[in-house]
Amino acid sequence: MKKETLLTAIVFLVVGFLAGYITAAQLGWSGRQKGVMTAPSGMPAENGGSPGTAQAGTTPSGLPEGHPAIDNGLIVKQLQEEAQQNPKDPEIPLKLANFLYDQRQYQQAIEWYQKSLALNPNSVNARTDLGTAYYYTGQSAEALKQYNQSLAIDPDHKPTLLNVIVVNLEGTHNLAAARRAWERLHKLDPTNPNLQSLKQKLDAAQSTSGDATPSQ
Repeated sequence: MKKETLLTAIVFLVVGFLAGYITAAQLGWSGRQKGVMTAPSGMPAENGGSPGTAQAGTTPSGLPEGHPAIDNGLIVKQLQEEAQQNPKDPEIPLKLANFLYDQRQYQQAIEWYQKSLALNPNSVNARTDLGTAYYYTGQSAEALKQYNQSLAIDPDHKPTLLNVIVVNLEGTHNLAAARRAWERLHKLDPTNPNLQSLKQKLDAAQSTSGDATPSQ
């Protein structure tokens, strides 16, 4: 092999390695469950994996400090191409859905969660994340529909129960349903750090509505 050819091959290998690293770094959401816990301002905030929280020495995107920003559109395009090349793999559209979710492109994320679930309808995490994306687009009833389907598969899925409390409390204002979900989660996970704040919100909402029955 000529020296020039060898050098060219090495360059392409290095570029390919860096592209793969950058893509993986940008997709720092792997294995994370979305949540709809409320922030102090009353606006929805993400929970259950701290989306956007970088490790030491990295930027919020997951890239090393000082690394130039990466075009998110390129990441989306790459994953779309992978999905086209692997039409039966539910994990690729799920990766894209999660990436879009982390970019707060919730409507686009919904479309890709749906594509992933069409291939793997029993994925509790994907369906719960779909429900959360619906919640962020103002579709509380559809969010609860997805959560109910998740609970039909896994009645003890704690992230889903947590989201059911919040959406019923702050989305549909169905306090009775929020209370039932709270009691269920309290029974399953009494040390859950979110329970106390949710109890306070429930009690306050019930007091305002005239329902004086406190949660346990």
